[in-house]
Amino acid sequence: MTASTETSQNTADTIPGGGRGPRSGLRAPQRGRGLRVLAVAAAATAGLLAAVIALDLGGAVDIEAVPGLSAADPAVTWAAGLLKYAYDLAMLAAVGCTIAAACFLPGREGDRARLAAQSWRWLRVGAAASGVWAVTAAVSLPVDFANTFARPLSEVTVPGLWSYIAQYEQGRALGLTVLLAGAAAIVAARAFTIPAAACAAALALAAAVPPVFTGHSASNGNHQIAVDGLLIHIVAAAFWAGGLFALFIARRDPAIAARRYSAAAAFAYPAVAASGLIVFVANVALTDLWESAYGRIALAKLAVLAVGGVFGWAHRRRTLPAVEAGDRGAFNRLAAVELGLMAIAFGLASSLSVTPPPADELPDPNTALLGFPTPEPISMARILTDWYPSVLFCTAALAMTGFYIAGVVRLRRRGDAWPWYRTALWCAGWGVVVLTTSTGLGKYGMVMFSAHMVQHMALNMLAPILLVLAAPVTLALRALRPDRAGGPREWLLAAIHSRWSRFVSRPLIALFIYLTSLYLMYFTGMFEWAMRSHFGHLFMTAHFLAAGSLFFWVVIGPDPKPRPLTYPAKVLLYFISIVFHAIFGVTLMMGTGLVAEGWYTQIAIPWVADLLADQRAGGGIAWGFGEIPSLIIIVVLIGQWARSEEREGRRLDRIAERASASGHPEDDPHEVYNAYLAGLDQERR
Repeated sequence: MTASTETSQNTADTIPGGGRGPRSGLRAPQRGRGLRVLAVAAAATAGLLAAVIALDLGGAVDIEAVPGLSAADPAVTWAAGLLKYAYDLAMLAAVGCTIAAACFLPGREGDRARLAAQSWRWLRVGAAASGVWAVTAAVSLPVDFANTFARPLSEVTVPGLWSYIAQYEQGRALGLTVLLAGAAAIVAARAFTIPAAACAAALALAAAVPPVFTGHSASNGNHQIAVDGLLIHIVAAAFWAGGLFALFIARRDPAIAARRYSAAAAFAYPAVAASGLIVFVANVALTDLWESAYGRIALAKLAVLAVGGVFGWAHRRRTLPAVEAGDRGAFNRLAAVELGLMAIAFGLASSLSVTPPPADELPDPNTALLGFPTPEPISMARILTDWYPSVLFCTAALAMTGFYIAGVVRLRRRGDAWPWYRTALWCAGWGVVVLTTSTGLGKYGMVMFSAHMVQHMALNMLAPILLVLAAPVTLALRALRPDRAGGPREWLLAAIHSRWSRFVSRPLIALFIYLTSLYLMYFTGMFEWAMRSHFGHLFMTAHFLAAGSLFFWVVIGPDPKPRPLTYPAKVLLYFISIVFHAIFGVTLMMGTGLVAEGWYTQIAIPWVADLLADQRAGGGIAWGFGEIPSLIIIVVLIGQWARSEEREGRRLDRIAERASASGHPEDDPHEVYNAYLAGLDQERR
């Protein structure tokens, strides 16, 4: 059965709270459902066996007594590894099913905002999985506490557990996961619309993030690279595996869902493979590949993922077209095997979470704090050549540039023009982001306030101006094909006209977000938190880029926006921002106290002799950096204002020509204005 046939069926299908919606395919036989349940159980069992074997052969549960220290309980170590496997399975089911409910199928006929029957079923499975996920994370808290402090479970007390949650990163991460997964379960259980399903999916994705910033990857000498790679790996793997799980358990032939999943999985699997390799290289040296249990298990996991990629390619080439034609049998058989491989990969990953990686001697004490050795004295040559890539922002830059160029190519192929300078601006904007976060400037920004302020100004002013002037939203709306069932173009339009977009695009709200990020970040304890925490540092960097992009979208953005602003108001708004930027810079230049004093004194860079002088230099950079961006803004505003007046003049001329041709000169706006002036003159006389 084709996708068009699937969406046009009018057979009623009742869902609680949602009325009667269209069927999304033919009802699968009861026997087929039972076989799919058995296949899911078999895949989960295969993953469990892989976890048990890896825990045993990898030596994670082999406890060696150290004189003077208490020995860990083997039962606790076993429980930690197996709970991590259950946690991962619940996570992928929750993320996959909530995303499927929000994105894989259009809404009901007659009310596209409400969920179709199959989407509603996915969401209820996602709610149950999120609940199991929250419970598993809650049970993991005492087990993780006992495993961390080498205590049996019988010695875990409620006050000790609360202390673990309040004072230790791993405890806080699991506690936050419990809250977010529980919230996702509640939202998913009560949702009947696509926006509510999207909210549940966002909560589920957010719940997967906190534990990424703890554990082995967050404690090694390359923790920034390892954590960035692991973050991409977890999110992409949850979508890849969870999305396939959602398709597999669908009661009806999901032709549209299969097509949309296939398009997204084409990006998800390369992200899983590349990020997994990055994490592997960051955690294990080449000399330890076969000598360490961690290296052998990681190699086995990579091999399983590689085989899973082959099955994914087979899905894309063979079975998904069969699903479009209404034949689901081949898809079920291949998907069952692929789910088994994914479960084995997750089982191996759970054993890695309790298997210590090979311990390398850190070259200096600052490596544990910075993620790299203490850099040599700053110079332009070292800034340009001593790269330390930010995996997350480099990936974002590569993806956004690729999507933009693909949109331009699509326009050109159908004969539409797109200004070359907008493409150049987009590439230059993301180039600024990469150079700011991944060159030597990224390193020196961690140890020198002045270098950090160069980063801040480039991310908060220069890059956003270039990106906004590239008009990416206009390009996307022109390049994306309209989808009557609701697709990316329709989602983008809905986002532009959403209540949230209308709120944040208010000029004063955009200005408030743009300016308060300066004062709150540096005149409270947030900056030191951002320097000490990799999550905080990522949040700070992303916030600078997002706040700047929002503000300059309102001021000079050529893209459509919910609240257009007059040009005099734009000039006034930008003038206010310049004044507050200058006040911020002068305040730093005249200050006598150190910002993030604890951080800079702890890392104690020997060649930064005067921390206060470096901070004042940073204030001077904040005060003077805005000159070039201000010149760009003024030129752009003048040009946009002039073009706006020209367009208005041409519009009035066209109205005048039509009025003259129709013999009704009183409709000519020029004549109306002349009559208005004549009336004023008569009143003065």
